[in-house]
Amino acid sequence: MILRLSLRSAGYTGEIQKAMILKYIRTAYLHRLILPGLLLLTVLWVSSFLPWGLWLFPEILEPQIPLQSEAQEDNIFYRVSPGQLYYTGCDSLVGDRVNGHYYYAIDGRGCQVYLLPASDGSPEPILSPGAITGTLKEDQELLYEITDAMSVSLDWSQRHILEMTGTFIFDAVSGAGPLNRLLYLLIPVCILAGTVGFLYSLYIVLFPARHSSLRRVRRETGRTDILRELEEELSARLLDQTSSLCLTDHYLINLQDGNFQFQPLDQICWIYIHTSFTGLLRRHYKGKFYFTWWTRTGKNHEVPLPYKDDGVDIMETIQEHYPAVLIRYSQENKNAAEKILKKKIFGV
Repeated sequence: MILRLSLRSAGYTGEIQKAMILKYIRTAYLHRLILPGLLLLTVLWVSSFLPWGLWLFPEILEPQIPLQSEAQEDNIFYRVSPGQLYYTGCDSLVGDRVNGHYYYAIDGRGCQVYLLPASDGSPEPILSPGAITGTLKEDQELLYEITDAMSVSLDWSQRHILEMTGTFIFDAVSGAGPLNRLLYLLIPVCILAGTVGFLYSLYIVLFPARHSSLRRVRRETGRTDILRELEEELSARLLDQTSSLCLTDHYLINLQDGNFQFQPLDQICWIYIHTSFTGLLRRHYKGKFYFTWWTRTGKNHEVPLPYKDDGVDIMETIQEHYPAVLIRYSQENKNAAEKILKKKIFGV
């Protein structure tokens, strides 16, 4: 969006300029509604496939041996307190990594196999895990392998152990592994970030006069009618204008790319153009130019420039009207700025 024609055209009133400033802010934040809105829709769509309620509020199972339930779908989570468990000697592998250990609980009524998350170091031969959350899965081939290992350690026949063992393995790993835990953590964070971003953008769309840039300049100048003053500056006191910046008698103004700045000129200490280079190979380096200034309160601001000459023109005009402002980068100007600010300027 280019302001050159609209601002230099004669006959525009303050009310029109007021509408223009607010229109630029409102338009920029209408565009900013898109990204958090898409994030919210995507995350909500993904989360609709996850058993949130069942994971957060699992069904409580009695610690009977073997475990029984009328529903054994994969997405049903259960919570149980099994008491004392014994290591079967079998582990669960994902590739070459051990992600779980198989334990069993046994008494006169039967035997129940549990898959618990892998521990650091060697698995404990006997443990009491307390309450655990997981799913019931049916895998006869896996049960056959586990009971085969158990028959060796218990010196019992595998057939006898199979007859005692329930048909379901209590899996506390698959539903609560690190990736699933990360997913259940990231989704609420993304929902919160998307909601905050969307609501803030919507708030500025509805009330553009409350944008932080206007509140900041209102606070710095002590003017409650700052918006009207900015209107008058743009309509009647425009000194210079580029595709990125507008310079009036008392303000440096940027309305481009949603990077709104309303900087009182009498508070500027030092102005220069900062150049950064991007690119992997030297011959592909591309320079990016930033119009940079330091205020007398020690704050640093910068605005991207499409062309370096835009910033040069603005600096020359400022130098004509505000000779006390330090113009362009040099070690001498940096030292002078540090004396004014009474602090070291790093990274420049």
